Order: sequence, then C-alpha cells, then structure tokens
Amino acid sequence: MTHSPSVHDNTTTISFSADRCVILLLPVVWSVYAYGIRALFITLVSVIFASAAYLLFCLALKKEILPHILMDIALSAAVFAFTLPVSVPYYLPMLGGVIAAVPSLWLPKGKKICFGGFLSAAAVRAFFPSLTSRAIQAFTYLSPWIFAPAENDINSLRTYTPLQLLSQGKVSSGTLWDQFYGTVSGNIGEISFMLLLIGCVFLICRRKMRVHGPAVFLFTLCIITLIFPAGDSEAIFFMLVSLLSGGAMLACTFAFSDTLTMPVTDMGKIAFAVGTAVLTVLIRYLGAAEEGVYGAVVIMNLLTPVIDRYTLPVAYGRTKVKGGKK
Repeated sequence: MTHSPSVHDNTTTISFSADRCVILLLPVVWSVYAYGIRALFITLVSVIFASAAYLLFCLALKKEILPHILMDIALSAAVFAFTLPVSVPYYLPMLGGVIAAVPSLWLPKGKKICFGGFLSAAAVRAFFPSLTSRAIQAFTYLSPWIFAPAENDINSLRTYTPLQLLSQGKVSSGTLWDQFYGTVSGNIGEISFMLLLIGCVFLICRRKMRVHGPAVFLFTLCIITLIFPAGDSEAIFFMLVSLLSGGAMLACTFAFSDTLTMPVTDMGKIAFAVGTAVLTVLIRYLGAAEEGVYGAVVIMNLLTPVIDRYTLPVAYGRTKVKGGKK
C-alpha cells in the first residue's frame, strides 16, 4: 500500500507538501543559471496568481484557508512554470497559474481530479502552441522586465529542443551528457534530468513516494522507444534522447508523487505508469505537440478511479458484485 497522507491530517500533509516544495529549489536555481532572472519571474508569477486564485475562492465562499492546500497549489503552479520556455509573455504564467489551482479547489473524498501543474501545461499548450514552442539557447538571457519579448529578440536566440527535433524525425547534435546535466535548450524546469532525478530519489528515500510508478514509467518508455524508434539515429541513442528530453523526469518527480491523483495500490500505480508511458509515446509520435507526457498524465488521472476499482483488495468476508460495488 502507499504512504499517502490523509487530507484530514494537516501536520502529515504539510510535511509531505514541504518535501515536494524543497525539491523545487534545485531546478529553480539551475533555470536562473541557464536562462537568467526571467525564469525565476515566470515561476513566481505563476505561483502568485495560483495562490491568489485559491485565496479569492476561499474568501468568496467563506471557506477556511488550509495551508497544505495552499502549498499544493503553489507547487502545481511552479511545476506548470517549469513546462514553459523562458521566452513566453507573462500573461501565460498568469493564466496557467490560475488553471493549475482549479483541481485543488475541490477534493471530493480526498481526491483531486488531476494534477494541476500538468492540466495547466496541457491546456496552455493546446491554446497557445506557437508561444509555448519558442525555446531559446541556454545561457542566453532575455530581460526580465519586458512583459512580452519582441519577436526579433526571440528569433535571434531561438533554437530547437531535442524533443522538437525528435518530433521532426531528427536527433539533437548535442551529447547525451548535455541533456543529463541540463546544458541544452528547453523549458525552464525540464532541462536538467539529473536534478529532477535527485528530487525523485529524495522523495523515495523520505518515503513520500513509492518507487513503483517512476521506475515502471521510465522502463516502459525506454522499451517502447527502443523497439519503435522514430528518429534518424540508431535505436539505443534514440531511446536515450527520448528518455532524457522533455517532461518525463518532471512527471516522475512531481506528478507521480501527487498521491491525491494517483491510484492507491502498488498494482494500480504500475497500471498507471504503463498507461502513462504508452500514451506519452503515442502523443509524441502521432499528436500535433512534441511533448505528450502532460496530456498522458491528465488522462490517466481521470482513469484513476477506474484503476482503483479493479485493483483495490476486497475486504475479508465480502465479494465484488457486478458494477464494481462491494
């Protein structure tokens, strides 16, 4: 069984949320190093607007403001900001931050409908595909004081991310170590596989996340891309580029540790991970967007009640009847 904290145990839940917030620091620091202060501003704008949306919601409905819910919303908004390139105008993190807060506003039976950070990422990418695909070279900096960077400034620094090249049937000219450490172009919080991996291991060691989900997801993603490569390189290199690029590790670290949207049992987590990996590859290969993990996680979040229905053990002395009811 999972170590999910109860939403009614505020102390446990605050501790759980605090650990997830701590591991945000490494990607944030690296994003500032790679892209400048504007990366930090984008993250802060998203967090501020998401938090403000929750506070206004509570004031309007005269509901109690719960610290652990506020922390969860702030984390979701920060993860959403990680999925953006540094070149976006500030109104995108404003809008996306508000969307990221929505799933945490209602918690029927202690569950969220989906992970807010990836719901927001999928929605913003669907409605603003051109703005969310304009990556610039790492270690080149845009002014943090400009609300919307000029097209000429972006075009002079623009480049393709490894994942965008994969969607075109090509492979990045950079080395795999560049993608592992985070010295390639990409979204502000996704580029360093190593730092996200450290955060994932930290949560597992702290017993705030089970290893089943991330391990099975990454393994399934590797197997599918190894057997069905779509780039112009040999299969193993294509598989490694697919693994190290985009939001795969971001999902392992933050979406898979969001216990309010994950299945309860270990078997359920395995089913969730396999489904997410398959959908990620299908969307990357067949969809219009180069990144598929955001939508894949949201779809599997919506299917979590179904997974729970068929993987939860039956209490002793009871049997399941038609329709999944006990």
